[in-house]
Amino acid sequence: MNLQNKILITLFALGTIFWGCDSLIYDDLADCPQGVYVKFYSMTPCASDSTFLGSVASLTLFAFDENDRLATSVTQNNVTLDRDYNVLMPVSDGKFSFVAWAGVNDNFTLGSFINGTTTKKDVMLTLKTASGVAANLSSTRVWQGESPVVFLPDPSEYASFYEYTAVNLQEITNRITLVVEFDKASMEEKDIKDLDAEVSAANGTINIDGSMPAGKEVLKYTSDSAPAYSVNESNGNQTVTWNYNLLDLKTGFFNNLYLSYKDDEEEGSFFDGDLIGSILLTADEKGGVNLDCDNDFTIRFVIRDACVTCWTHMSCDIWINDWQVHSYSTSLGN
Repeated sequence: MNLQNKILITLFALGTIFWGCDSLIYDDLADCPQGVYVKFYSMTPCASDSTFLGSVASLTLFAFDENDRLATSVTQNNVTLDRDYNVLMPVSDGKFSFVAWAGVNDNFTLGSFINGTTTKKDVMLTLKTASGVAANLSSTRVWQGESPVVFLPDPSEYASFYEYTAVNLQEITNRITLVVEFDKASMEEKDIKDLDAEVSAANGTINIDGSMPAGKEVLKYTSDSAPAYSVNESNGNQTVTWNYNLLDLKTGFFNNLYLSYKDDEEEGSFFDGDLIGSILLTADEKGGVNLDCDNDFTIRFVIRDACVTCWTHMSCDIWINDWQVHSYSTSLGN
């Protein structure tokens, strides 16, 4: 048999495989393959165009049927989500939506995913902890998103059929730079190295659809590194800076910022309030930030001794990304 005949026979055999499911005279089309090609992009409500995430530690993609039950899922590690990247999900005959997670790494414990049982309201991940302290999320960025519903027809009538959709991945990790200044004129007798900061939230568990279950443990987040001390060159104020990486920030999950001071003579708190309600939402309302679009925040406190000599009545100015959101007084007490 010459080479030309071998090629023709091979092409004929392949044609039988591929054309059979599309043939009008084929007797049984029920087993013809179908699927959905899923692409990935990122675009916040404030953006005018989409972007692509590039290299991520992992990608997990779920396919849910019209009853929000898991049909199938796939996880890939160290992928590049560019314009050309897509995943073929082998689903068939029905309505499907697709939920994607990108960037999940070893800082998290994953939930259990069972086809036909798992729903979008089941746990996707839990942030690892040690004695109530959250794993350090430095350099960790996580995204989540869901596609529109896609319909695939009955293969017994329509044979092979493939659809296309895309998932808009929104970042659910946040970075906070916390800067505190002691006003030189009224606080020069106090050492800013005696100041301490604590950030906490009950946001360590997130469901597949991005919602967070209530009643979970309040976690303490630690700074990525030791406090950085400096002097503000413009006004001579003592300054300290902390950097925090947190999971999603939503109201009602005990998001708290606590600033306290303790030396040999004095002890008390400068600020103990809701990180979202008292600070970030106020900045959002004033147009300084948009919590649907921003994930990087610089929170700056300028603390003054309103009494100067008595060290009991303090005044704080709060700035978010250079927008002033608060100016108020507080009593320093144990």
